[in-house]
Amino acid sequence: MQTFNRIIYAVYDAAMSPDKWPNVLSQIGELFNAEGAVIIFYENNVPADFIFSENLRNAVQLYLDEEWWRHDIHAQRAIECHLTSGDVFSDYTIATSAEIESLPIYKDFFRRAGFGWLMSGVMLPDLDMLVALSLPRAKWKGEFTAAEMTLLKEIAHHVEQALRISLRISSLEATESTVLAAIDAMDASIYALNENCEIILSNAAGREMLANHFEIMGQHMTAHVKDERPRFDALVAAARGAELRSAPTQSCIFTGADGKRIVAWALPITKSGQGRIGMAGVARTLLLAMPLERNHIVEPVVLRDLFGLTLGEARLASLIGGGVAVRAAASKLGVTEATARVVLKRVFQKLGVNRQAELVLQLSALGGINPVRSQKQKPSPPG
Repeated sequence: MQTFNRIIYAVYDAAMSPDKWPNVLSQIGELFNAEGAVIIFYENNVPADFIFSENLRNAVQLYLDEEWWRHDIHAQRAIECHLTSGDVFSDYTIATSAEIESLPIYKDFFRRAGFGWLMSGVMLPDLDMLVALSLPRAKWKGEFTAAEMTLLKEIAHHVEQALRISLRISSLEATESTVLAAIDAMDASIYALNENCEIILSNAAGREMLANHFEIMGQHMTAHVKDERPRFDALVAAARGAELRSAPTQSCIFTGADGKRIVAWALPITKSGQGRIGMAGVARTLLLAMPLERNHIVEPVVLRDLFGLTLGEARLASLIGGGVAVRAAASKLGVTEATARVVLKRVFQKLGVNRQAELVLQLSALGGINPVRSQKQKPSPPG
């Protein structure tokens, strides 16, 4: 399975080069063992528009030629239910078992297209249409699980942010003002850096985060905490090397003046990307940053990178570390409680803890939170 970092890298690379979206969608489809992935732009009684992975070309053509958009229960009911950005739905979310067995779109279109199940993440609620990232899967592969729906929500969030840039860049002349208007709508902090690590472009969220989590030394951007500055330099250097070897960088954690931490990724800006933002030969690195925690839940990909966990172990550790009970965490991930406890034991071993309380303390330390700690266990921040 493609790593989460590789998918995120590819998504934001496609934001600068929209012609790369079909390949990115193909990678997302492989991640979910689906037949491909498609971004659908749907309005009632109007033929839908698509960005799709190449292996879905025939299915998309069939959908349009035979006007299946008139009978698309998934899109129609998502609109009726007022689903919005961040919502994920699958077949049983919008249809009954009887409808799945009898409706023409399942019995006819799905059968001929080689589909059995569909899962979608809603995006871009500010557009006057339904925009969703959808993944069809063959019947024999089984329906989508709760864990897969959770993962799609994470990925759809990044696709939405990248799509805000890509849609504008692909339809308007690329000028700095156009890009600023697009990226200012994103909640992730964005910085474009030149060869000397100077900020030449940032969005509203980035400017708000800048004073707390970063320093400007002369004109060069670096981490706020002195001991973390070599790590920041290494992150940017690795991104520039990634442009040559086509490899994504790993996530890094940085500490702010208020003690709270962020996770950051650095990506190379290709020559084509430089031209699209009107900075040919100037912009070299795209730095993305966001809070390490969301609603007290640490991003699973960060736990995976820091502690050598699998993505499944990281998702469970993230929930347990955020105070979710084992049974509830198992339900969210679509596994049995017994399975969750087996995975949790592996997490304990890898993190060197023995109890859930110690796990909570260790993950709390990641976010810069200072809970009342046990005298026996004082987890130190990761290096």
